[in-house]
Amino acid sequence: MNQEFDVVIIGAGPAGTTCALALKDAGLKVALFDKELFPRDKICGDAIPGPAFKLMDKMDTSWGKSLRSYADSSSVKYSKGFSPNGKSFTVGWETFSYNSKREDFDSFLLKLVAETETSVYQNQRVDTVSYIDNGVLCTLDSGERIKAKLVIGCDGARSIVSRQLANYDIKEEAPFLAMRTYYNNVQGLEADTNEFHFFKEIMPGYFWIFPLANGWANVGFGFLRPYNSKRSLNMRKTLEEIISSHPRIAPRFINASLEDKAKGFALPISTKNRKLVGERYLLCGDAASLINPIGGHGIDTAMWSGYLAAQQAVKCFEKDDFSSDFLNEYNELIHKKYKKGFNRSYKAAKLTMTSPRLMNAIFNNGKLIKKLIDI
Repeated sequence: MNQEFDVVIIGAGPAGTTCALALKDAGLKVALFDKELFPRDKICGDAIPGPAFKLMDKMDTSWGKSLRSYADSSSVKYSKGFSPNGKSFTVGWETFSYNSKREDFDSFLLKLVAETETSVYQNQRVDTVSYIDNGVLCTLDSGERIKAKLVIGCDGARSIVSRQLANYDIKEEAPFLAMRTYYNNVQGLEADTNEFHFFKEIMPGYFWIFPLANGWANVGFGFLRPYNSKRSLNMRKTLEEIISSHPRIAPRFINASLEDKAKGFALPISTKNRKLVGERYLLCGDAASLINPIGGHGIDTAMWSGYLAAQQAVKCFEKDDFSSDFLNEYNELIHKKYKKGFNRSYKAAKLTMTSPRLMNAIFNNGKLIKKLIDI
């Protein structure tokens, strides 16, 4: 065995870094591993919802203050939705939020972790996780072997922990498929407003334009593929066609410059009440399918799940109990806080986002549209 830790966190995205920060004063030997070298790009809509800032304030007021001022130039106050027939509705956000490229946001969080006692390992891929006596063996692609008393899987939709310890795969869930790119100089861009455009041609899905600092915009198209659906779209072609030829969108991109090629990704939308814990492991963020089916966002839920997982980890070491039954407290808390609501939202999304007529009607009801487009 090369090294031993009390807690090994796999994945240094918002869930993993928040988990590490929450364990700062726990008196545990903690390691955080990520397969990439930071800063690294993470394909995302780049919207950082208000609950993320509330959590940072809760953990450390100085962290909350730093996070709020970090991307002050791209704070967002409104969501603006456009129905298939072109009617718009604007919703004001109740909490402070901003848009930030994940390349920058995730690096900011990792730098905070680097200031703690957590051992941070970048560019270190965990290839396998398996049970051994009184722990979990994590084997890196370098061949190095790491022993942990507890493993916290924050390693995304294709989580090693989820697949190898929980025997779960993203293919069992209904994914939200998306393409994202960056543009500069999009006409009519409102610096404090995120746009959601619903077109009958791409339902159940929507096109978005999220403003960033320095005149940039995160531009993308998302499509909710119902569970077991065989329907598919050429995502890249669809995004290009919207930008180049849709009468509502194309005029705004005439003078815009493409800053990055379109990249695709899949977000797991939970449709099953599967357990997020087992003997000596917990799952957080995308590894736990904690994606809001309506808005497609999950940064805030990822961070909160990392925080709650850290609290559960502390209890495990206090009681010296790493059993599935003891860890189930975290599982029940996440289901109560997020999963039940997400399952209802998924059913609502399938109903509303497959019918242009119903979507047009919803835009006549302020309360309903707020639930659809607000973060």
